[in-house]
Amino acid sequence: MKHLFFGTLFLLLISACGTEDEQAKPLKFKNSKDELSYVLGAINAKTIVSSGETSFANLDKDELIKGFNENLNATPAEDCLPVLQKLFGPTYQDFNKKYVKEGSRCMGKMTGHAFYSDIKKLGGLPLVNLAMVKKGYADGLFLRDTVMKEAQMRQIMQDFMLSLNEKAGMKMLDKAKKTPGATVFDNGIILFTIKEGKGAYPNPTDDVKVHYVLMSALGDTVQNSYTMKNQEGKIEPVPLQLDGGVIPGWSYALPKMKKGGKYKIYIPWELAYGIEGGKESLCFDIELIDSAPAGTFVKPQMR
Repeated sequence: MKHLFFGTLFLLLISACGTEDEQAKPLKFKNSKDELSYVLGAINAKTIVSSGETSFANLDKDELIKGFNENLNATPAEDCLPVLQKLFGPTYQDFNKKYVKEGSRCMGKMTGHAFYSDIKKLGGLPLVNLAMVKKGYADGLFLRDTVMKEAQMRQIMQDFMLSLNEKAGMKMLDKAKKTPGATVFDNGIILFTIKEGKGAYPNPTDDVKVHYVLMSALGDTVQNSYTMKNQEGKIEPVPLQLDGGVIPGWSYALPKMKKGGKYKIYIPWELAYGIEGGKESLCFDIELIDSAPAGTFVKPQMR
């Protein structure tokens, strides 16, 4: 989730093609919405320009822009995958100049759709002027985005993403509070008992073994321990330390669960990964498999 909308495979694969195309006229924004939109487009393009993949130096920037503009909407671009395979080869290691124009257009389509979809999912479309996103994207590709320093642009983008994440979290938490069976604690954590455990409650300093499913405020599954293999290649309950080895929300909520039980907890961003985690409030399904004194499941030196 830290991620969200500039981290696709294809953005990381491609790079800048050439130098500044033309001298841009001084750009003035009518309002903060236009400024934000321009910045989002320019930063998206910067991910391409600064990818460092010199083998893609012959990509057609004009076609990238056309594709991005055409597909800055809800239309998927899966039909572009075969074209990109022709351009880069089955393993994305063999560049074929024959497909530069078509491939560049497709790459623009995929990045445009990914940008639009992620912004929409986060509820940010009403805050964005797509025409200015297109302007920023084109200027970014041709290195004409000199209206402000890159550090300032990245700060604007970060503030925008933090605000969207915070709003999405508040919406999730408000809905959970109103759901029958919710136990709401003073610190904002919300707990549901899915299956009552028959064992003891862990102590706040105990080690625990759990299975869990982590979901974002938008309902996306981020991690699932039931499908994760450990270093030995096995799927087993995850050993953790409640005292200093987990996020604050877990340190608070796990001692309120009984061994053998299954629970759902909603954690405000302040008790999850904080600002560094993008102000994302989180939801966990947790199965408490076992608990024992500190050092039983996790070696002390790993603290």
